[in-house]
Amino acid sequence: MKKSILLIAAAMLLSMTACQKEDISPINNTTNTFQDDNVMVKSTADLIGTDWTFTLNLLDSMFVSDSCGWDSIMGSSFQLNFGLNFDSTYAHLSFPDEVVVMSMVETDGQYSMEEIESMNFAYAYDPTTQTGSLTANTFDDNGNPDTMQIPFNYDTTTDAILIDLHFAYGFDESDTVTYQLVFHRNI
Repeated sequence: MKKSILLIAAAMLLSMTACQKEDISPINNTTNTFQDDNVMVKSTADLIGTDWTFTLNLLDSMFVSDSCGWDSIMGSSFQLNFGLNFDSTYAHLSFPDEVVVMSMVETDGQYSMEEIESMNFAYAYDPTTQTGSLTANTFDDNGNPDTMQIPFNYDTTTDAILIDLHFAYGFDESDTVTYQLVFHRNI
């Protein structure tokens, strides 16, 4: 059961940053180059125009029991594909058709919920450490504007973008679990 909640929480965490429609100022992207001929992302420029996919297999996170009647779903496809693509300014996170992500929108002092299909993140990448960050404007628990930053690593051996999401159970910050999102390059 913990795994099911964890994966749902992972999807929710990515969706929580889409709370406002203001433009996000991009972080200054570094132009240093990393000198290794086997590495495909040697500079920030090497991310531009690339597409990546994270596949969330819900069957890996579900406990299936014959007594609950869940055995009939084993043949169904429970894979959700999230997309991540980079342009010269933003990283765009797109959601599968099966996932509904809502954003709170303010218009003339009135709040409403709006379905969104993707989120835009300003990004920065340091090729010397193969690390970067995705940054979005959001609101804190009190409704005050806030900035959320999601760090990522580029894995040179598998040509993948790795995002470690840390979850705490309840309000106990000492009891955290890390779930890794692995985005593979679409070629």
